[in-house]
Formats: sequence, C-alpha cells, structure tokens
Amino acid sequence: MYRFLTFMAACLFLGLPGPALASDAIFPVGGTVGLAPPGAMTRADSFAGFQDSAESASILIVEFPAEAYAELASMFGSEKLAALVTIDAPVESLKLAGDIDALLAAGSQTQQGIEYRKWVMIAGSAETTAMVTVQIPSTSTAYPDAQVLEALQSVRFQPRGSLEDEIAGLPFTLVERADFRAIRTLAGSGLIMTDGPKDVVADASQPLVIVASSLGSNPVIGTLDEDQRMQLALNAMQGLNFKDFQADATDIEEDGDVVITGSGTNPDGQKMMLRQIMRFANSGHVRTVCIFTAEQDVSGRCDEVGQAVVLKGDSESATPEE
Repeated sequence: MYRFLTFMAACLFLGLPGPALASDAIFPVGGTVGLAPPGAMTRADSFAGFQDSAESASILIVEFPAEAYAELASMFGSEKLAALVTIDAPVESLKLAGDIDALLAAGSQTQQGIEYRKWVMIAGSAETTAMVTVQIPSTSTAYPDAQVLEALQSVRFQPRGSLEDEIAGLPFTLVERADFRAIRTLAGSGLIMTDGPKDVVADASQPLVIVASSLGSNPVIGTLDEDQRMQLALNAMQGLNFKDFQADATDIEEDGDVVITGSGTNPDGQKMMLRQIMRFANSGHVRTVCIFTAEQDVSGRCDEVGQAVVLKGDSESATPEE
C-alpha cells in the first residue's frame, strides 16, 4: 500500500538545512523544501511550488518521509517513470549542497495536446524525501535548460514546522475529520489521514483518507454540467491506477457533489474498497478519496469528511448547469 501511495502521490500531482546558498531558497508556505525559482516564477498560492502563469510554467514540490527515497529511486528508469515523463537522456546522479543525494530525469510529456519539457528530481535528506517536477511548454523560450538545472541544484531543506500549521496553510478548510488522524500534508494542496497508530502504512492494515484540491484556479470548473462533473470525477478515480478498478455506484447530490463507490486491487494483490466525494466550487474542486478493506468499511466517516470540506476563497459552491 505504501509503494502505491508514493506512486499515486507522484502522479497526482523533508529536513536538513543547507549551507551558504540556502538563504537564496524560497520555501512554499508550511514547506520544508525550497529552491531559488528561475526567471519570473513566483511562489504559487494553490500548491507547494512556483509558477509563471504567463508562460504556463510551473515547479511542483512534493514531500515524502525519508524512507520513500529508495522506493521513488526504483521508479527511475522503469515503466512507472515513463508514465510521468518520456526520458530523452540518461538518469543523472547529483550531489546537492549539504551532501544531499539526488536523481534527475529529463524529457518531455504531452498533456491535452500541449508538449512540455519536463524534469523530475528526487532528493533525500536524513528526515525527508522531496520530488521536484518542472514543467515548461516546449514553445516557451523563457526558461533555458541551464536555468532550470541551476534552480534544481538550489534545492534546500529546512526543519519541519507543526503539522497543524501545515494543515492551516492548505487551500481548503477541513471542517470535519471524523476521528481520522492526520499524517502529513502533500504538495501544499493535499492531506493524508488514517485510522490507527502507523504513520507509514505499508499494507492494508489501516484505512487511508486523501483530501486534495485541484491545482490552480480554473473558472471553467464552475460552468460544468452534471454529466461533465461525473466524467471528471470518474477520470480522477480511474487515475488512481488500481488494477481491475470498477465503479459500483455513482451519484450526484443536490448540492452538486459527485460521489463514487468502487473497488480495485492494490499492487500487493489485495482487494480494496474506494470511495470518492468530489466537491465543486466556482473555480476549482476538492476531492476526498478513502481507501479501505471491506472489513474496515469507513464509508460513513469518509462522507463526513468529504461533504464538509470547503475551498478557501471560493466557499460558494458552483451551481451545475442543467
């Protein structure tokens, strides 16, 4: 389950302090991994990272526990990495300031008909693993390769603050936790919770709850009709990459929430139950995904969490078109 979780987080979408140049690094709010952003990139408001909206360029930073480094490193050169980027050069081993080990893959990826230059780097400190993904349209000349590499070399770590402070900095308000326990935030736009004593869930012994908002503002979201909302929610569910996934029940509630119940097989061959509540606002959405065994059945508690999440700055739900 933990192997699946690290890969899923990498698709969705830490620390030792560094010496000297660490003062040049800018850290996302609540984050422990930062860097010196290239060009006109500034700190993003809706995710952990940096963006240049005019160039449609972005840097996404995802933080994992230190023990995730080996698992993520095994992705480099594998089919799993190919799902993130088409590699056009050998994977590079780097040594960052502070004697931090890193692996870098560079290549390209086409999304929604747009080709992007893409870099994926993982870096591991004694306490945290960071995955840094840079994405720049191939047509953009604003960010030469050398400038991107310089930014990646500037990655630094700082001590972690409190988890509650990180939760307070998320782009949504978690009104109800339904007795689930928060483990960690994800990329400045998501939260992982569980029910049980383990912080690293290596099997299906504990249910997992992931609450994540859409990255950035997209006014089109508020104009989607019910069929389009359902399709978006189904696509998101299928993107979790469970083998033999099937949607057993779908529903659109009066307030526009889309609820999907399904099942699938995790990488360890265990059958898991899945429940997703996707809430829509005028310029984005937030979804709650619960992963559990039939014996654990936390569906009711999952709904308590998912139906009470509110996007900040956009608390009025968008009314779906008829």
